[in-house]
Amino acid sequence: MTLNSAEERWLAELQRGIPLCARPFEALARELDCAEADLLSFVSRCRREGLVRRFGAVFDTRRLGYRSVLCAAAVPSDALDVVAAKITPFLGVTHCYLREPAPPRGSGTPVASLPNLWFTLSYPSDVFDAMVDEIRARLAPHPVAFLPATRRYKVDVVFGAATRAQEERTEDDSGPLGARDRAVVAALQGDTEVRAGYFAAVAEKARMKEWDLLSTLELWHRRGRLKRIGLLLAHRTAGYVANGMCCWRVEGDTTDAGRALAARNEVTHCYERPYSESFPYNLFAMVHATSSDEARAQHAGLHQSLVEAIGCEPATLMMLSTKEYKKTSMTFFVGDGRSGGI
Repeated sequence: MTLNSAEERWLAELQRGIPLCARPFEALARELDCAEADLLSFVSRCRREGLVRRFGAVFDTRRLGYRSVLCAAAVPSDALDVVAAKITPFLGVTHCYLREPAPPRGSGTPVASLPNLWFTLSYPSDVFDAMVDEIRARLAPHPVAFLPATRRYKVDVVFGAATRAQEERTEDDSGPLGARDRAVVAALQGDTEVRAGYFAAVAEKARMKEWDLLSTLELWHRRGRLKRIGLLLAHRTAGYVANGMCCWRVEGDTTDAGRALAARNEVTHCYERPYSESFPYNLFAMVHATSSDEARAQHAGLHQSLVEAIGCEPATLMMLSTKEYKKTSMTFFVGDGRSGGI
C-alpha cells in the first residue's frame, strides 16, 4: 500500500490514538488539516489492503488484574514446531516466535545454548501461577525461563514516526474491576467498528451513556489503565519484516542505560528484566526494521548510545525473530484459565 506524505502522518496519528470525545475523527481531522470523511475512508482502505491488524483499545494488562511475563526455552530445531503447537492454543499466549541470535558482541552465553522459543504469557493474577505451572509441564523436558518486567522504560508501538519514552511503574494501584468496567473492556477490545460516532456505538454495546463512557475512559487514561484507542498496524504487511530483540547485560542500576535506549525513535519497547541462567541479559529493547541488515545497524546504533550513557561497554546481542508462530492481541475476561486457558 503506497501512502503519500499526508497519509503517512494520518497513519502515525491513528496509531497514537484518537481523542476521547464524541466525534474523535472530526477532532483528529482538524489537527491534521483534513476532513473527517477522509480519515474514515483511509482506515477502511487500510483494512481492505491488510495494513491494519485491528482498531481498538490497548490496555495495560496489570491494571486489569492480569500478570504478564516473557518466557524463553531452548528447544532443538527439529522439535520446535511440535513444541510451539503445545502452547500457541493458550489464550494467554499472544506472541510466540523462533528467535535466533545475530553475532554477539563482548562476552556472554555461547550462541548454541541460548533460548530460541520466545513467547508472552498473560493471565488473571489469581490463576497466573497455575498457568505458569501448566506451561512448564507442557514444555517439559525443555526448561523455561520466566522473565517478568521489573522496570518499563518505554512502550510506544508507533511505526513510521517518532516514538515517545515514558517510564512506567510495574506495580498496579488502580483497584479491581467490577462488572461495569468489564463491559467497557469487552466493548473496546478486539477489532471495533470505525465510524463518526465511535464512542456512541461503544457505549451502546457496553449499555451505558456516552458521557459516562467517556468520563470513565478519561479516568482510565490518566491512571494508565487505558493506553490508547487506535489503529494497530500489521507491521509485516507494512514492510517491517525484521523484528529484533536487542539485549544487554548492564551491571547495577539500569536507569541511565534504559533511558538512553528509550530516547531512540527506533525503539518501541524497553524493559529491565531479571537475569536467567540460560539468558544472562537484563536490559531489552525491541526494534522493527525493513530488513535484518537494517535491524543490525539499529542494534549497533543503540549500543553506541548506551555506551556513551554509561561509560562502559556491556555484553550485548540481538535476537532476530525468524519465524512467527502466533501474534494476536490479548482477549480479556474470557474463561478463567483453570482448564488450560484454551
